[in-house]
Amino acid sequence: MIHRSHWESRIERAWEAKSILWLAGARRSGKTTLCQGLPAIEYFDCERPRVRQAMQVPEEFLEDLRGRRIALDEIHRLDHPSELLGGSIRTESTG
Repeated sequence: MIHRSHWESRIERAWEAKSILWLAGARRSGKTTLCQGLPAIEYFDCERPRVRQAMQVPEEFLEDLRGRRIALDEIHRLDHPSELLGGSIRTESTG
């Protein structure tokens, strides 16, 4: 696994300030590898049908992950990604 300490430390600092981060970049620039290499992360590939199915009821999906750091790769593949992200914000603020 390639470690990108510069980006890992920037992400860690950003996570201290915000609960949701958005990693953007050119295709095949290493975003997935970066996410998979972050410590204490639960990684979900939203291109996989099983992952999308697990996210059908956002509240249930997020409840099981309360207090954990998660990475949602290819989130644009979900039918309604804003429902999942909105649920994440509500879950954090009420938890």
